[in-house]
Amino acid sequence: MLIEFKVANYRSIRAEQTLSMVASNYSDELPQNLISCDHVPGLKGTKLVKAVALYGANASGKSNIVAALRFFAEFVRDSATKLQPGAPTGAQPFKLDPACLTEPSKFEITAVINGVRTLYGIEMTRERVTSEYLVAYPKGRPQVWFERDWDEGKGGYDWSDSAKHFKHDETLHERTRENAAFVSVATQFNHVGASIVGAWMLELCHIMTLSDDAINAKSEFGFDDLRSRLSPLIQRADVGISEVSKRKLKEHEMAEDYVRLILRKRMWETKASDTQSGPTSKGKHGKSTESAASFFDDLVSPEFSHRGKDSAVSLSYRDEESTGTRRFYELAADLDFLVIAGKLLLVDEIESSLHPILIQDLLRQFFLHEDNEAQLIFTTHNPLLLDQTLLRRDQIWFTEKDQEGATRLYPLT
Repeated sequence: MLIEFKVANYRSIRAEQTLSMVASNYSDELPQNLISCDHVPGLKGTKLVKAVALYGANASGKSNIVAALRFFAEFVRDSATKLQPGAPTGAQPFKLDPACLTEPSKFEITAVINGVRTLYGIEMTRERVTSEYLVAYPKGRPQVWFERDWDEGKGGYDWSDSAKHFKHDETLHERTRENAAFVSVATQFNHVGASIVGAWMLELCHIMTLSDDAINAKSEFGFDDLRSRLSPLIQRADVGISEVSKRKLKEHEMAEDYVRLILRKRMWETKASDTQSGPTSKGKHGKSTESAASFFDDLVSPEFSHRGKDSAVSLSYRDEESTGTRRFYELAADLDFLVIAGKLLLVDEIESSLHPILIQDLLRQFFLHEDNEAQLIFTTHNPLLLDQTLLRRDQIWFTEKDQEGATRLYPLT
């Protein structure tokens, strides 16, 4: 579960901005929209919101908040394997102030990972990581697992590691390039502590955005189960669908990026589950992680039957269904998967191709699930979602630009 995200000097964001998922103690409204942290050491009495809506004018920076979180997660996921030595890190500093161009961009999350409050952050220029740190609170008190800071004078890093809490082969320091995250490198060499954090960061990107050609293969929990849960919702939406069935995807129809992401996710999960302290290889509902072969066998696409004049007619999901129908199904499927797996979903412009009443219905269904540790962060322009029977005041955030073009982020509270 995400507690807060901090970002500075990235795209339109200059000064440090904080997006907090911590619920306000001044209101007890809409309790179904909250997650209790009483089971987390040091967080008794703290509650998190299940969703946050980001509002703002065009070019105010709301999409950059989402983009920053996505970039952070992808850098941790890929920097050890995809960036060549000397390649740019991908950091994009605030360009409207020349002084920011040589300063590092900062990304930091505080999250509940495997039941432990964890703080992990990176600072980087376009050339290298200048700082990286990992702090855990297993008993409510901080344990610094590792830190590294770039020393310009000696042209290398100063390292500080906890031999007790983050024991590792010292050669990992030498294997960590200037343009890579240490967590990413350590995970490649099966370090359990790093893998736990890396797997959580990968989950952050697992269902990052919606796509018109998404596979919709939420097969880890079974398409038939998904269909049974979504069919009533789809029929209530009154988009003319009488039945949902499935069709096995052919190889040329598989979205390459999606398949690669799933396989990499499985790899990180396997590394993290090598010991009892890592995540289990089973989902929340006890379904075991499948082999790559069985995963490919299970890749399917939905097929909708529509009420015709004399009988039901099936339409091709990819080629004949409307954008709005596909968008509704994909958002409903992602939110359903989110609830089961307890993950975080980021959606930019959630109202795209959808009627606001349908979005309200989906959000209400999402909030009503009990024991739901899933979270949603979305951007929107739709004022109809500013409904105090749908969202609490601490779930509504705004972005605006100051006179120098820098983004400011603040909650309605």
